[in-house]
Amino acid sequence: MTGGPLADGVAVRVSALCLDSQGRLSDLLIASAAVRAGLLLDLALAGRVTQTDDAVEIDAEPTGFPPADRLLAAVVAEPGRPLDGWLDERRLGLADLAAANEASGRWVRRRQLLRRDRYVDRAADQTRRDLARSPEVGGVGLTAQDAAVTAVAAAAGLLDRRRGEPDEPSPGLLAATGDVRWLADHVTGHVTAACWRYRAQSMGLRVSGTVGPG
Repeated sequence: MTGGPLADGVAVRVSALCLDSQGRLSDLLIASAAVRAGLLLDLALAGRVTQTDDAVEIDAEPTGFPPADRLLAAVVAEPGRPLDGWLDERRLGLADLAAANEASGRWVRRRQLLRRDRYVDRAADQTRRDLARSPEVGGVGLTAQDAAVTAVAAAAGLLDRRRGEPDEPSPGLLAATGDVRWLADHVTGHVTAACWRYRAQSMGLRVSGTVGPG
């Protein structure tokens, strides 16, 4: 598998949770927000984004994983932009992860005539474990990457396949992210708020569509 260590990183594992049971990509805005959060955590775990007493420092050395390197280059080009700005950056999203996953060999694309393409996840066993992991668990036995995947997925409502409602990661789960706890706290809070906001907007659109002329 090509793409460096991040080809099996947080964002990639979160992106696999954005496939439905038929292998189709989610079209929900929160899915892209979740993978952007995953990319930031990947960069932090790789030592490219670190926190000091009074600033967030960036190491511009490429990781070898195209979506992460695109985000890294953009952050370097706009150093004054806050983290929330990058979490909301819609020029980078789930489709970029899908392309990278296909290029790395982690996913196999099945093109469909007159229908949405489907993907075969070649790491399906890992994805099933990620989907089954509860956000209420402590961090015992988890790697920092495992904990980050579950925390982001829970915040985005990706673990609740029926309702899609966000879950709050437990303090123990967040603590298991280790040195990137500072970022995990921030991105999960942001993603949770975005998830509720998108759900409210979607509900408002459905309600307005059922109301006839006054």
